[in-house]
Amino acid sequence: MSTPTGSDRRAATLADPGPRYYAMLAVAGLVVLAMVYSFVTVLTQGHGITGLHNWGTDGGVPWGLDIGAFSWWSAMGVGAIALSAIIRVFHMDEYRPYARIGELLTPLAFGVGFLHIVFDLGQPFRVLNTLIYLPLQSPIAWDVILLAGLGTISVVYLVASLRADVYELSERDALPAALGPVYDALLIGYEPSETETGKGLTWWLAALVLVFIPVVGGGVVPLLWGPLGVNINWFGAIQGPTFLAASMTTGAAAVLFVGCVLRYAYGLDDVFTDRTLRRFGAVTGAFAFTYLLGTFYEIQTGSFAADMADPNVTALIFEGPLAPLLVLAIVAIVVPTAYLTIQHAVDRFSLLGTALLTGVMLVGILHQETWLIVGGLMYPDLPYQVGEYTPSIYEWLNLMGTTALVALVMLVFAKTLPVVSDPAEVGSNR
Repeated sequence: MSTPTGSDRRAATLADPGPRYYAMLAVAGLVVLAMVYSFVTVLTQGHGITGLHNWGTDGGVPWGLDIGAFSWWSAMGVGAIALSAIIRVFHMDEYRPYARIGELLTPLAFGVGFLHIVFDLGQPFRVLNTLIYLPLQSPIAWDVILLAGLGTISVVYLVASLRADVYELSERDALPAALGPVYDALLIGYEPSETETGKGLTWWLAALVLVFIPVVGGGVVPLLWGPLGVNINWFGAIQGPTFLAASMTTGAAAVLFVGCVLRYAYGLDDVFTDRTLRRFGAVTGAFAFTYLLGTFYEIQTGSFAADMADPNVTALIFEGPLAPLLVLAIVAIVVPTAYLTIQHAVDRFSLLGTALLTGVMLVGILHQETWLIVGGLMYPDLPYQVGEYTPSIYEWLNLMGTTALVALVMLVFAKTLPVVSDPAEVGSNR
């Protein structure tokens, strides 16, 4: 049997879907409908049914799992597009399939992250009010502004990288005929002779991403969150590099997980090879280790702060209801980090183990981001009662729904867009 060409591999995911594909679509669709039910219920019965309340005399926590999920999805989008940009800028051709996954994943992550902001506000019309009367003193407002800018760049970046592949596959009639008008719109103004120019545009957009990301994570996060003293985990400029480390860890873990799934589902062993998956896993572990260091420094800042309120609050964090969440988050990050690192060191690879523990790492980072958000609001600055918070079923449905929505769109992408970027990506080394 001859070795598949690059064009064959680009069209590998476009084959006629089977029963398992439709089953996954159905499951994802049902979970998305559950998310819609949750949103409509909160919209009609009031935001109070989520269990969120004002802090202080109300003894509540105003931000919960929805804001934690917003931070998680945003970090995933930042990390995914950063990794894609690094691969493109430095011409790491063997890892270009991972770059394409990052490009497809980034707009989805930013989009569902914004949905969690809508869920937290309770009513969609409040989004319009927020845009009209933009609260520039709000850290979340600046997060949304800058992430929206990065999301816009990511869409342009994705389109620029797709056009050449879509053109070649459309010439071979390898794309679904029913979506012909969509592909025609995507190829408006495209000429085969501008392939090199298109790659140049992709390179410059990738370089722009690498300039923009440190401004978003390394600059704005410590500028806005760092001065918020006596809010555990929110104080100190360490927030900047910690957010960047969280972004790279979450983005790398998500790209690695999707790569494992695509390899298993479509037999792309020559695209997502043992070697590249193993190396990508080791890099993910290195990012996770850096993220754990940042978490340690956050705790250290609270433990030895000049203001006595910080050490007192930090002690409560380790003794109160948030302690199990912190321990679970750390364990869920440490174990996959050790596994991915050892796997690379001993030159062995397990697709199931990599996919499973990468998923555990993603859950661990979600736990840590939620601990960060809730921990900063459960213990008030002033001597009010300690807040109480447990995620409601509606918040869990929101998170499950946005995850299912991303999975649903990625399933559609797999049947409508080339996942493998170009023939140069197909490697022979296993």
